Amino acid sequence: MPEKCAVCGQPFELEPGFWYGTGYVSYALSVALSVTTFVAWYVLIGMSVHDNRFFVWMGINIFLLIVLQPWLMRLSRVIYLYFFVKYNPDHKQDAVETHSH
Repeated sequence: MPEKCAVCGQPFELEPGFWYGTGYVSYALSVALSVTTFVAWYVLIGMSVHDNRFFVWMGINIFLLIVLQPWLMRLSRVIYLYFFVKYNPDHKQDAVETHSH
C-alpha cells in the first residue's frame, strides 16, 4: 500500500499501528457475509437436523470467506480510513491535515 495518496498527498498511516483496527471491521464484514449467506440458504434451501444441509452451507460459506478475503481486507481498510479521514472536495487548494505521532 502506498504511503500517501497519489492525488491529494493524504498520508494513509495516520499513526503507528493505525491499521490494526481494520481487523474489527473485517470481522464485522465476515460476520455480515456469513449471516447473509445463512439467511439466503435457509430461505432458499432450508435447514434440517435430518441431513447435512448445515454442513454444506458451512463449506460453501468457508469457501466464500477464503475467496473473498482479499476484497474484504481492502474494503475494511477503506471503511476504517473513512472513519478518520473526511473527504475534502477542495483538496487541491487546502493543505493536507496531518496527525502528529
